[in-house]
Amino acid sequence: MVTMTKKRPALRIVAFGDSITRGLAGEGVTEAKTYRKVLQRRLRDELGRDVTVINAGADSDITSLALHRMERDVLRHKPHWVTIMFGVNDAGFFRPWGPPAPFPRVVPEQFENNLVEMIGRITAVKAHPVLMTPVPMSRHYGLAHLPYYRERGLNGLVERYVRISHQIGKKKDVRVVNVFRAFQQVENWHDLVPDGVHPNAAGQAAVAEILFEFFGDVL
Repeated sequence: MVTMTKKRPALRIVAFGDSITRGLAGEGVTEAKTYRKVLQRRLRDELGRDVTVINAGADSDITSLALHRMERDVLRHKPHWVTIMFGVNDAGFFRPWGPPAPFPRVVPEQFENNLVEMIGRITAVKAHPVLMTPVPMSRHYGLAHLPYYRERGLNGLVERYVRISHQIGKKKDVRVVNVFRAFQQVENWHDLVPDGVHPNAAGQAAVAEILFEFFGDVL
């Protein structure tokens, strides 16, 4: 008697985030080397799953703007899982339209509200949200000379947003993948972020590895 193995259904994962998720701003990064594509290949090849990882990353994006594109870029794909990685731009003094400002683009309280809203919209369509903390800014960052960074540390404000993500994860019972901390535990991790913000090809592979370990446990 032949035992038939039931084929597991195809999975759609939407990677929702900013330019780190889009990936192409990183040194030496092609579409095939983004963490999205590396993760998709590994889930297919090593776990034997029919998985598609969909790009919903947008350059210079912040949570307040990303909420406006959720239906178009995330929910219409009918995802099973949605990874959410924002924070560096939200916490940053950088402004894509002009000189730096003396305050973050999204204040902490609004960042928290925005993430909670994202989670609510994702769970409303029966998908699983996953919060990802951002990649830390490296010493190569072009605005590292700003007084706030010199006085309080380059990632001092980003760490506050990282803590918010963990707090939301506990309140909403949502998994948090701590990319921020995982990078800082790698020797010479600054070399993975040569422009200060965007992971290079090796950095994208490192993000993919972190996510592969997560999905390997939950899929």
